[in-house]
Amino acid sequence: MEEKYFVAKISYDLPDKNSGKIKKIREEKLVKGINVTDVEAKVTSKFVGFPHDWRITACSESKIDEVYE
Repeated sequence: MEEKYFVAKISYDLPDKNSGKIKKIREEKLVKGINVTDVEAKVTSKFVGFPHDWRITACSESKIDEVYE
């Protein structure tokens, strides 16, 4: 199977150091994988030991078809 690029949207709550209020942080990760399940596993392995509760809120195939390094 050919690997594709996916955009994984991650969300977690982070307490503000000054005010103590909870801030909702949203990030997007570009992940190369075979399918959504593969991408979920890769993201999960990167967040092992992350000190805050996090979740993948969306995962979709990216329109990016090639990356030059």
